[in-house]
Amino acid sequence: MRERVLSWLSKLNRPWLHFLLLGFALFQIQFFLFPEPKPVIGPLSATRIEALQERWRLSAGLPLTPETLTRLVNNELDSDMMLQRALDLEVHLADQIVRQRLLLNMRFLNLAEGRSDTVLFREAIDMGLHLDDEVVKRRLVQIVEQLLAANNPPAELTAAEIDAEFQARAEEFRQPATYSFEHVFFTNDRLGEVPEIVEQVRHENLDIAASRQFGSPSIHGKVFSRVTQAQLVGKFGEEFVATLRTLEPVANDWLGPIPSVFGAHILWVTEYRPSRPAMLEEVEEEIRNDLLYVAKAEALNEAISRLRDEYEVIGYTEEVR
Repeated sequence: MRERVLSWLSKLNRPWLHFLLLGFALFQIQFFLFPEPKPVIGPLSATRIEALQERWRLSAGLPLTPETLTRLVNNELDSDMMLQRALDLEVHLADQIVRQRLLLNMRFLNLAEGRSDTVLFREAIDMGLHLDDEVVKRRLVQIVEQLLAANNPPAELTAAEIDAEFQARAEEFRQPATYSFEHVFFTNDRLGEVPEIVEQVRHENLDIAASRQFGSPSIHGKVFSRVTQAQLVGKFGEEFVATLRTLEPVANDWLGPIPSVFGAHILWVTEYRPSRPAMLEEVEEEIRNDLLYVAKAEALNEAISRLRDEYEVIGYTEEVR
């Protein structure tokens, strides 16, 4: 055994082998001490920053705070970074939307005559049209975002997370009261008649069909099914709903008179469902969609953050993110 070990060690005692091992070690040391520089993104030019400010003023109509400007600059740098990633992956050479857009641009420039689409597209790339067209650039950024999202999916939602969200938003999900009724409408010039008509309707125990003879036509129709107070505000105004809140509707009975912006109404209630807490199965899909939306956005932001490690982004401000 000892002789085998000595024989093996003697084989390692070769100058050429020492040279290879030393070269490999030096290469690793050089790579560690002097890594290949990262691609540089940014900084944004003063012209682009001014354009961001102007775009904000036109779209938001609000004062631009330093924090908002920093966020806009960061978003623009992220877009530049994802555009560069798209170019590195040569996405622009394979995407059909980019291809058709560049062919359209070439035809607009009257450069298409006598050339095939393949030649036109290559010439458009050689001319750098894909770097000047905002539609193309947005498309390339969108593709990279889709790739990042697909490669970094959020964790599956758990029943506990859905239930916790349901409990936290219980008041938001509370089901509103709903009213089903037919009504008899009186215009403002007839308000003095209403008390006497209401007394007659109740005294003679008239149904809705018989009571319509006393009313006026209503532009909102006669029958309402399971409408909420918010919907009734849109139909008859705040005063109508404010009065309705003070009353206790009973199915198959009269309610009112109730004033509105148009006049007054007496309601024949066919169904009343008071406000109640929502059941989980009624809102689970909405909760799931909301949580997934947030989770996907967070996962995408994390993926973009990791992508920044592969670039030297100049002008990016981390603390406002």
